[in-house]
Amino acid sequence: MASETLMEEPMCLIQNSTRGALQVNPQAVKILEGITQPVVVVANVGLSHTGKSYLMNSLAGKRKGFSLGSTIQSHIKGIWMWCVPHPGKPDHTLVLLDTEGLGDVEKGDPKRDPWIFTLAVLLSSTLVYNSKGTIDQDCMNKLHFVSELSEHIKMKADKGEEEDSALDTEYISFFPNFIWTVQDFTLDLEIDGKAVTEDEYLERALMLKKGRSREVMEYNLPRQCIRDYFPTRKCFIFIRPASERDMKQLESLSDSALQPEFLEQSKRFCQYVLRESKVKMLKGGHHINGRSTSWA
Repeated sequence: MASETLMEEPMCLIQNSTRGALQVNPQAVKILEGITQPVVVVANVGLSHTGKSYLMNSLAGKRKGFSLGSTIQSHIKGIWMWCVPHPGKPDHTLVLLDTEGLGDVEKGDPKRDPWIFTLAVLLSSTLVYNSKGTIDQDCMNKLHFVSELSEHIKMKADKGEEEDSALDTEYISFFPNFIWTVQDFTLDLEIDGKAVTEDEYLERALMLKKGRSREVMEYNLPRQCIRDYFPTRKCFIFIRPASERDMKQLESLSDSALQPEFLEQSKRFCQYVLRESKVKMLKGGHHINGRSTSWA
């Protein structure tokens, strides 16, 4: 039923209320309830202006869709969704979720970032974390809310459910695959003079230090959480797609105006995500469709 799943453009799924809280958009829920096919959900999180929206548009096979934004102001607020026919899986719907930039100075409430991240994790079957430049300590520091996942999930759980360490294992069993994308990557993929893969680059960045000092524990915490919560991990790097001037009009540029290497990197990313992303599951291993509104 492709007609049920087709959206001409994205719409807001999780929006900010007048009181500053996050709430579900009833119109978006209606669209989801009309989807009878199994859904594959890909969510993208990261800082503002790091290329998140371009990747999501690429997965939809479109140049335009999620707003890219070429000014200092962040365009995406809350969580936006785009339901399209899955290009590689007949009779499946691909649900793309683009989130507001983490660390956006205009959002006012810094506590919203952990909730946006937690919702993206719980809603998706593949989670894409987007950063810029390199995977360094600054990136890890900005991922501090990964260590708060357990706390926020327990708060979201039923009040009658016991809040013990077993809850982590229960939820991790249907946590999404994790993809770390690095935009504007300019370094050589080499360690100690030897070429390494993108995945090896990520795993090296996630290596733990030995020791029990406070500094070591703070260093290890986000890395340990990523390793524990996301056992299936992948990394993709991207060079800058165009010149500084052309970046402001990325939506309107033809492929011939983009760097061939970037196009190849984007193609590999899309192929992997569309091939490896599974149907979203709930507790107990149940596949869901749009009518399973409890997942939203």
